[in-house]
Amino acid sequence: MIVVSDASPLIALQAVDRLDLLQQLFGTVLIPPAVHDEVFGTAAGTPLSLPSFINVEHPAATAVRFLEMGLHRGESEAIALALDKGIPRIILDDKQARETAARLGLSVIGTLGLLMLAKEKGLLDAIRPLILLMMDRINFRIAPHVLNRALSSVGEPSV
Repeated sequence: MIVVSDASPLIALQAVDRLDLLQQLFGTVLIPPAVHDEVFGTAAGTPLSLPSFINVEHPAATAVRFLEMGLHRGESEAIALALDKGIPRIILDDKQARETAARLGLSVIGTLGLLMLAKEKGLLDAIRPLILLMMDRINFRIAPHVLNRALSSVGEPSV
């Protein structure tokens, strides 16, 4: 299975050393150039090596220009790449980007959903510690009611 990702889920998972979950859940992750630069390139500070299961691909320029009207470059490129390649799944955290992707027919999952899926598949024993670590390390933001609902649905105590 292949999935397209925006930067924020990659940054969050990288902050807690769990990028491997993406490979275990999806196999291959495609990212557009803007996401690569933000997460792994010089825009991120010290360049990091790209894991072997993450591939950089270019979306059609016309689709990106259309989407950029209300989204950041990385989100626009990620959505355009998914549409361009016919990949139905995308990983996004930003609310406006999620709504745009869903309106365009893409199946959207975010960082919290990824963690819940990983727990459901037995790849994680608990998601609460990872979320708290993300909040501490990168100021990962999530509405308390959304977080507590998610924790409750996977049988973990609220924060």
